[in-house]
Amino acid sequence: MTSPKDFESASVLNPAAARRSRRRLIGGTVGLAVAAALTAVAVPASAQGQAPHPASSAQQHQLSPRQVASAFYASYNGDLVAGFDRYISKDLVLHGFNGPEDREAWLKGDLDIKAGLTGFKMTVLDQIVEGDKVVTRWSFTGVHTGTVFGIPASGREVTLSGISIDRVRHGQSVEHWSEGNFGRFLDELRGDTPPGTVTPDAT
Repeated sequence: MTSPKDFESASVLNPAAARRSRRRLIGGTVGLAVAAALTAVAVPASAQGQAPHPASSAQQHQLSPRQVASAFYASYNGDLVAGFDRYISKDLVLHGFNGPEDREAWLKGDLDIKAGLTGFKMTVLDQIVEGDKVVTRWSFTGVHTGTVFGIPASGREVTLSGISIDRVRHGQSVEHWSEGNFGRFLDELRGDTPPGTVTPDAT
């Protein structure tokens, strides 16, 4: 590397050489600056190619109530436990089919249903938003191949449909209401209704 003292000596002995050295020094300095700038830009760009991380708490709070509800119901077709952990408050106030229940009982019951129905699929039919509340009309289907709520496998295709309301605060449902055809669903699991006669509610 050329030091400032070497550059001063060269300018006295050979002015032309000094001019060439000055150009090389300036060119090298500019080149280093450009390289540093490109490196600074390249680091964030390369980071974008990495596997996405789960949404941070701050990012989760930025989700709209509808986005929270949509993501939660979508988790029924994937990792339901993760969906509960991310989108359902630990302090949830729950109004279930049979009156107030608790969050853990809700999760356990739905995991039981998923495990007992082959080809389980949740479908969101409608969503309506009013302030911090999201109304979701949904249904799920599957073939009853495992024990559900103590009812042994029947091999029947069954459907449960309902309407739920979630009050969303800070990226999570803090209060949940549900109404649906749970009685008919149990009848269908037991074989008390002819196959194909139970369909999602139209209203």
